[in-house]
Amino acid sequence: MRTLLRHEFKNNHGEWVITVRPDLGPGISERVWEAVRAADENTGVYHSVKSELCAALTELLGDAGVLAIPTVPGPPPKLQMDPATLETFRARAFSLLSIAGVSGFCKVNIPLGMYKDLPVSVSLLAKHGSDGFLLSLVETLYATLKEQVESLKSHPCL
Repeated sequence: MRTLLRHEFKNNHGEWVITVRPDLGPGISERVWEAVRAADENTGVYHSVKSELCAALTELLGDAGVLAIPTVPGPPPKLQMDPATLETFRARAFSLLSIAGVSGFCKVNIPLGMYKDLPVSVSLLAKHGSDGFLLSLVETLYATLKEQVESLKSHPCL
C-alpha cells in the first residue's frame, strides 16, 4: 500500500514539493522525497488491492456501519528511539493510519485523555461520503467514551 500511496502523493503533490522544497522534519523529508522520486511501476496491482479493500469495507460496514480501531498500535515512540524499532512502529502505525487514505472512507480520531501519562485515542471509520453521519455519531458517543476511559483508570488489572 505504501507504493500506491507514494504514487498518489507524487501525482497530487510532487510538483509542489519540487517547486517549493518545503522544510520538513527528519524522517518526513526523506519519505516525501522518496515518494517524489519513486518510479511508477506496478500501480495496477495496487489499484486492484485498493478496489478489493473498498469492496470489503463496503460489505462489512454497509450504509450505517462504523469500524472502531486503535488510532495507533501502541504508546508513542520515545525520543532517540533505535531507528529499526522506530521503523517497525511506523510500519505498524501505517497499517492502521492508511485504511481511510487508501479506501477513501471517512475517519475520525477521537482523543480520549491520558492514561499513565500517555495519550489514549480511538478511530472510527465509515463509508465514503458519511462524514456528517460519522461526526454526529462522535458527538453522541464522546462523553460516554471519555467516561469509559476514566473508569478504566481505576481498574485493578491496569
